[in-house]
Amino acid sequence: MSTTMRTGFVTGSGPVLDVTTDAALSNTRVRAINYSGVGTFLITGTASDENGNTRGSNIKFVGTTANDTGSIYLPDLGISMPGNIKVSAPTSASTVTVFYG
Repeated sequence: MSTTMRTGFVTGSGPVLDVTTDAALSNTRVRAINYSGVGTFLITGTASDENGNTRGSNIKFVGTTANDTGSIYLPDLGISMPGNIKVSAPTSASTVTVFYG
């Protein structure tokens, strides 16, 4: 089984958009993250199923002043993110690149 890796990006907080199509990311797996900024980052993906139950995943990490850029690799299958993927960043100048697929 091969997986095509694609890239999404956001500056500040908001939905993560595919860099090629400009479409909002949803219902995919996050495989790796690159970020810049100092403070707490929260990446969420939530959706409701046909019974009204909420399901989803969160990825939370902190960028420190000692190293304000970084990369996070999520081994195996990555993290499943149902629904739209959104970032809550510590500042409007923070950036998040998501590798997904």
